[in-house]
Amino acid sequence: MKVIIALIGSLIMVISGVYPQERSEENQLQQFADFAEDEQLEITEWSWTAKEPIHQDETEKWAQQASSLFEDEPEVEETIHAEKRTWTKQTGDIIETLSLIIPNDSINSAERVYAIDGKGNASLSQKWASRKDLTKSRLFSENVTIFSCIKSVKNGIIDDVLVYEKFKEAFDVVTINVVKDNGWTSMSGHSNKWGQSLPILSEEMNVQFASRTLGGRTNVTIGTPIITAEY
Repeated sequence: MKVIIALIGSLIMVISGVYPQERSEENQLQQFADFAEDEQLEITEWSWTAKEPIHQDETEKWAQQASSLFEDEPEVEETIHAEKRTWTKQTGDIIETLSLIIPNDSINSAERVYAIDGKGNASLSQKWASRKDLTKSRLFSENVTIFSCIKSVKNGIIDDVLVYEKFKEAFDVVTINVVKDNGWTSMSGHSNKWGQSLPILSEEMNVQFASRTLGGRTNVTIGTPIITAEY
């Protein structure tokens, strides 16, 4: 339950406070994959997400471009608060999801979200990056907010503190907050290697590192600027 609460809290902060800066977030997934390989961690899942508001007057033109790029019409879901259009494409172990959320009121901006998810280390070596770059360049501006997340596992109980210390050294991370509870640990920090960040108390956070030991296995999840997957 505390894991879920922490995740929800982080997502609330993202909605209210993430802001892009100049440094590139493009190579984070590969950097994290290389780190996991060095620590003999098996990559199980990864995700790359782009999120950006869009003026409601521009949504129909954007939707046409999205349908052209995905070569399909979206699924449409309507609620009392908004209309959501979703395009989905699967290629092997890679799933792309493109969403357009249009509020029913005309005051708030709409939101466009692109997520590309894969399973296993092998999928990271496929041509996912070119597809991601194509979608980003055609459907988003330079002010897009990028989220990267990688999940890994190792059979047996590992020294997660030691792994985190190596992670800190590899990416010049300054720890801001540590939360421990009944077998799982979540560390939040900031690295000058990446520009995007979100305010937390009086500091800025742009990376999370979490570990959980369960059933003789240790799961390690890394996310920037926050972890966007359940761990």
